[in-house]
Amino acid sequence: MKNLCGFTTLIIIWLGLGLGCTKQPTRVDAFYGTAYELAKVTQISNLDAGIHTGPPTGLEGPVAAKVIDRYQKGFEAPAAKTESYSITVGGMTKK
Repeated sequence: MKNLCGFTTLIIIWLGLGLGCTKQPTRVDAFYGTAYELAKVTQISNLDAGIHTGPPTGLEGPVAAKVIDRYQKGFEAPAAKTESYSITVGGMTKK
């Protein structure tokens, strides 16, 4: 009887450890890749671009020209100079 009780206890512990190490489904597993797909779909302006081969639609000519001019003027002025600090620990620096 003592051996049977010890054997049963050993089996219960073994099963408990085995079940504790199994992979349980999580909420992350259920929605894996959803954020990627949502970001991809929201960044595509024309979902039927492969089906319809007509000219693209978007900004009108004058508006697009103003956007391009403003973008190019952003590179005319030099970037503001920033200060940088370095902290060394133990006298060692990375070069």
